[in-house]
Amino acid sequence: MTAALPPLDEGLLARRLLTDAGGAYSRIQRMDSVGSTNQWLTQALTAEATEQRGTAWPHLSVLTVEEQTSGRGRLGRAWSSPKGASLSSSIVLRPQLDPAHLGWLSMLAGRALVDTLRQDCGLDAEGQRAILKWPNDVQVTQAEGPAKKISGILAAAVSPASSATAARSVAPGSSAIPLGPVSTGARAAVTSAGSTGPRRTGPGAVVLGVGINVLLTPEQLPIENSTSVLIELRRRAAHGPRGPQGAGLEASSAQSSSPQSSSLELGSSELGPLRTELLCSFLERFAALLHCVESAAERDPETVPQLLIAQVSEVLATLGQQVRVELPDGSAQRGVAVGLTPLGALQVEVTDRRAAPELEWTPVMPALAAFSAGDVTHLRPTP
Repeated sequence: MTAALPPLDEGLLARRLLTDAGGAYSRIQRMDSVGSTNQWLTQALTAEATEQRGTAWPHLSVLTVEEQTSGRGRLGRAWSSPKGASLSSSIVLRPQLDPAHLGWLSMLAGRALVDTLRQDCGLDAEGQRAILKWPNDVQVTQAEGPAKKISGILAAAVSPASSATAARSVAPGSSAIPLGPVSTGARAAVTSAGSTGPRRTGPGAVVLGVGINVLLTPEQLPIENSTSVLIELRRRAAHGPRGPQGAGLEASSAQSSSPQSSSLELGSSELGPLRTELLCSFLERFAALLHCVESAAERDPETVPQLLIAQVSEVLATLGQQVRVELPDGSAQRGVAVGLTPLGALQVEVTDRRAAPELEWTPVMPALAAFSAGDVTHLRPTP
């Protein structure tokens, strides 16, 4: 019989994260089960805007659930989680940023999660390193074969201007806005409830959803090429520490180098606080990164794009890779990913194109192209 997985520690979440306790977050709400945290919050925020009442979800509010039954990731892919095995959370953001930069929020969250997995879980060694794949998938490299997905991130803008079009994707890779991270034609001047500062042009709020595979066993993984924190900690313990020692989660969850260690068994006291600690560490890092960007925007808005590019590029494994970009219209292009634009689009030096999946690839004169939408696959370099 599978041991029951412990719920998140609401007391620890409050002590670590809430502003009343010195943290950055306005509200932390834990629930047992919802279909989708992003959808739940989007509906709540839209209802508030429609009824023109004050918000119960100010800037940096979090909804986190023990079980998500019908979540959706980028490009509409299903994302669900067994009860107590994953982290399914959404953050309400009303950032003091140029709306053109909102598409960076999912990648900024990816940077925060990569840092958490590397520094607190020890996933920062050759053959087992947490990385970000453009635009918003966090993966862990493997000793053999391609990297495996451990987390997906999705941002959606909620505009009070029209409840009929309340949710608009602002992830740089979303097919909902093929021309870029933010739809310039849909902007409306609003003052966000629950926020302070100058009147800005853009959505009333952004809902940022993060799903992390934490205690999933191999048979519970949502897709074939995926992994979980538990699986990676067991793999690391079996082979011994090969990289920097994490000072936090790793010390409490995977200190032993024996694969039979009870500290890596579901239901053990060592694994009990893992999800709560991981969520706290990730949220703290994300809030710190966001504050850094907002502070830069206040001092000198012209510096923000380069700051965002630098922050994300440090962990973005897509750069320098041979990639295939599959576009929403069914066409595809291949080449080397060489950089990011100020709006977060992926720059690729394209060398081959294909008009449809059933057609052959056609070599083209190398040329730089920027992609704000599409499904990116890392390809093995040609020998």
